[in-house]
Amino acid sequence: MPYSTIAAPDAKPVANYKMATRMEGGRLLYISGQVAWDESGTIVGKGDVRAQARQTFQNLRGVLQAAGGDLGNLMKITTYITKIEDFPAVAEARREVFSGELPASTLIVVRSLFHPDFLIEVEGVATV
Repeated sequence: MPYSTIAAPDAKPVANYKMATRMEGGRLLYISGQVAWDESGTIVGKGDVRAQARQTFQNLRGVLQAAGGDLGNLMKITTYITKIEDFPAVAEARREVFSGELPASTLIVVRSLFHPDFLIEVEGVATV
């Protein structure tokens, strides 16, 4: 099945990692987990889940923009956090970046993400 890969221009390049994919000619976009790093690969907001959430949502927006959309195109997000106590700060950051209705969402608390300094990761499904 032919598909296209979406890469955000400001994203840190990572080997064997696709920011997002969609079928050729299709509108459904699957967005890989986004974390709080900047374009150089530096972790933003180390130890600060609110700052990490803001950067993560900014990175999610960048992937959507590279695909021709924006946060309003999201149909569903899955948010992974490492401590349930961080949920209020994550919810606050989410309210800051989404205008209007929120997409369907799932929150999952995990023991750890792929790097111990990451406190949040968000993946999504959008139509663009």
